[in-house]
Amino acid sequence: MTANAGSSADLYLFDESVPAEAGHGFQSECPPDKKVKVEDLFNFSRKRGDFQASIVAALLALFFLVFFGSQTGWDARKLPDDMGTYVAYQFGLADIEGRVTRLGRIVKQSWVAPLLCLIILVPAALWNLRASWKETTWRKRFLLPTSAYFELTKYVAALEYVAYFIGYTLIVPILGYLVSTLILGTYLTWRLGYRSPRWIMTGFLSSVAVVLAFRTFLQIKTPLNIWLYDQLPDATRAFMLTYF
Repeated sequence: MTANAGSSADLYLFDESVPAEAGHGFQSECPPDKKVKVEDLFNFSRKRGDFQASIVAALLALFFLVFFGSQTGWDARKLPDDMGTYVAYQFGLADIEGRVTRLGRIVKQSWVAPLLCLIILVPAALWNLRASWKETTWRKRFLLPTSAYFELTKYVAALEYVAYFIGYTLIVPILGYLVSTLILGTYLTWRLGYRSPRWIMTGFLSSVAVVLAFRTFLQIKTPLNIWLYDQLPDATRAFMLTYF
């Protein structure tokens, strides 16, 4: 749909992307971006799918709690026989005759850190589930959407980029870090919708900068046997393996 270019209510795309004749503008259905305030970045609000996510979080917390005893070394814990007297001794309220187990030995046991995490995680997950249930019932009362379908589709869509990264790790031993990074960086620029020559070149040069920073200067480890580099003369192969 086209409209007069002078209409202030219209939202126009970039000039090179406007699918309209000269003298006309393209009316977008996308709402204008809202001004973002710093304090709004830390505001917490419950949206659709929050209750389902809270159920998953609570189940995970309970799962960790159930297997705490058998997986963290709790069954083989080493504690003083009279724990009450030992705690009083640590605060200077009692004396213990003989050798006293140092507190550091107890704290270093493998079950201590998981126990501290569960003390916070389990109540927090259950409290969050309770609050999420109250929010869900309120939304249902006013016929507001509560389905998690929209959120699930976004998570599934993100798997596409996971596949890109997995493919990237698979082609590095074949094409090398340099070529693989250039392919990934340039393609992702195109895939995200930045398809003009200017943006494609920006993605390409950014990929070159990544290679120079992480491989040439920081010397991150890459596979020693790279098929593409093995096809090069020995001197060139050694140079590429060292810097690219």
